[in-house]
Amino acid sequence: MRDVKANRVGGWRIPAGDLEGLVVNRLRDFFANPAALLDVIEAPGSAQRQLIERGCQVAEELSTEAPDKAKAKLMALMCRITIRSDRIEIALSRGRTAELLTGVSIELAAHHERLAPASHDVMTLRVPARLRRVGREMRMLVEGTVEKTAADPSLLRVIARAHDIQERLNQNNDLTVQDIAREEGVTPAYLYNLLRLPWLAPDITTAIVNGRQPRQFNAMTLMRKVSRLPAHWPAQRALLGF
Repeated sequence: MRDVKANRVGGWRIPAGDLEGLVVNRLRDFFANPAALLDVIEAPGSAQRQLIERGCQVAEELSTEAPDKAKAKLMALMCRITIRSDRIEIALSRGRTAELLTGVSIELAAHHERLAPASHDVMTLRVPARLRRVGREMRMLVEGTVEKTAADPSLLRVIARAHDIQERLNQNNDLTVQDIAREEGVTPAYLYNLLRLPWLAPDITTAIVNGRQPRQFNAMTLMRKVSRLPAHWPAQRALLGF
């Protein structure tokens, strides 16, 4: 991905941070979506699970890595961005993506000769978006998403508590859910529901941490629905409104 401080559409300046954030978010959603991966990367049945697991790992890395490391990934994928008035188009090399998903080191991939990929090797991801003027700058607003707000402390506490309890159980094989329930003065049923949360889709957890959950979504809503939380990530998004 080219090193851009700002981009221009129709004479207006778009901050690079907005653009790069949208690109990283779109790629993260792509790598976290098993159906999308299998649509563009051919893999025998025996290798599909590994491909999906590696895709989830890449999605998580894109969510948590420092900006320079995330940018290195985009460059290694020969990522090229085109800004339209109503969308952003992200073209990347299908071959490089397959290499990344099959375990080729990103450092090695980055050192490959940088030639423009052949047309049959290019896949394009699209982000429907619109421009919004803020002062003398244009901001990119992704359609169908909510504005970023401050993270909800109650949601953060619920997510953190779930991960903490899961970690305690992992570290002590003798400890049971019933033991923790007695210690914390709650019912085992409540903790069993809580322990579903560490298996939320990575993009849902990231959205909550970044304050990008749907407008009416809060801790009470989450705990009311968590007993019906499916294992399949797209079904989780549908249930929780992401």
